[in-house]
This record gives sequence, C-alpha cells and structure tokens, in this order.
Amino acid sequence: MFFIAFFGIQDKEKHIGTCNNVICKSCEMFGRYEVYKYYRYFHLFFIPLFRWNVRYLVKASCCGSLFELDPAVGKEFEKNPDTEIRSEHLQPIRSRMPYKHCPSCNTDVPSDFSYCPYCGGKL
Repeated sequence: MFFIAFFGIQDKEKHIGTCNNVICKSCEMFGRYEVYKYYRYFHLFFIPLFRWNVRYLVKASCCGSLFELDPAVGKEFEKNPDTEIRSEHLQPIRSRMPYKHCPSCNTDVPSDFSYCPYCGGKL
C-alpha cells in the first residue's frame, strides 16, 4: 500500500472590502481604505484545519500608507461592510507621504520624482 500525505502551512491574503469617503490618517486627503485579512493556516489534503496570526490591514488609496486595524473592528467589518473605520482604530505600519518639498522653489512635488519638474533642483 502506497500513501502520500499532503499537508502544510500557508499564508493567505483575503480582500474583505473597501471603506469609501474617508479622510486619511496619514496625509489627511480624501480617499478610501482597502481592507485585507492576513492569516496563516494549516491544511491537510488541501482542507484548511485551523488558522492563526489573523491580522486586518488597511491600505489608503491616496498615499499608499499601511495601517493595522483593531481586530474587533476587523471582525465586525468582515460581517458588516458598512462598519465605520475611525482613525483611533488604525495603527500606522508604514507611512508614505505623497509629496516631497522642493527647497529651491518651495513647491510640493509628487514623491516619485528625484528632481523638481519646475526648477530642476535635486529633491
């Protein structure tokens, strides 16, 4: 008799939904939040048996900042997508400012640029 066991541990990313019409905690711009659920699970014969390290992450559409969502609010958002996500529910993981400031001409330049498109100065 020949037996092959298929089991293992995998990480999973699941898009839960979006929260529209919010003011970003990082850049204070108007945009939306994309809510994701991350977890690790053990499977046997491709059937998930249990999961752990469940985290809810929120990505801002305006500046690309990444926040960790309070787990209680994340579970509630998973059940009811109309749940309000407030700034006190978010812990910053990574912030990315959408603009750099040019010291030569005092203008705000998108963060993708290395040189100012207005005066040519190095940022």
